[in-house]
Order: sequence, then structure tokens, then C-alpha cells
Amino acid sequence: MINHLTALDLQGIASRGGSLEVDGAVYTAMDLQGIAIRLTPGAHLKIHNSKTKTALDLQGIASSKPGQVVFA
Repeated sequence: MINHLTALDLQGIASRGGSLEVDGAVYTAMDLQGIAIRLTPGAHLKIHNSKTKTALDLQGIASSKPGQVVFA
């Protein structure tokens, strides 16, 4: 699980095809949405500690890339 890189770093990884598992407690909902938007087809974003986000936050993140975001 990644928790030491910036959201910008993770966006770069996602835009180059990387799948990521991140600590949702470390990043804001907007950060996570920005990462999800940059996922390429076939890549996934798994967000651990998703309990730190509201249902509305999770809906916004999930709608950024339907089927490519997993909450844990």
C-alpha cells in the first residue's frame, strides 16, 4: 500500500498504466478522484481505509472511472 508519494506522483503512475493500492487516510477525496481519472484501461485503484471518506466522496471517486476503483 502506497502512502509515501504525493497525489501528483500517483497521477503520473496511473497515467502510465500503473495499478495502485493507496492509503485513503493519507489522501483527500479530490486527490483520489484525480488519481482515478488518470487510470488507463485495465488499471485499477484500490483505496484502503476508505472508512475515512463519506459515501458522497466514495461515489465521486468511483464515478471517475467506473469498474476500475476498489474500496477496502
